[in-house]
Amino acid sequence: MTLKELAAVYRVSRTTMYRWLKPHRDKIGYRKPGMRFYTATQVAAIFEVLDPPEVLQSVS
Repeated sequence: MTLKELAAVYRVSRTTMYRWLKPHRDKIGYRKPGMRFYTATQVAAIFEVLDPPEVLQSVS
């Protein structure tokens, strides 16, 4: 997923999403230089750190 896609899922701006992720970089991991996407493992870590977005919470 890209930062833009994550922001859309959480219904926030890209700037806000970036700000939310910044303090958790050590747990999430860094994107490799030139890479736009977070890996599936990183997305799972983001959902763990920030709690799943409302879309996913209503499904479970």
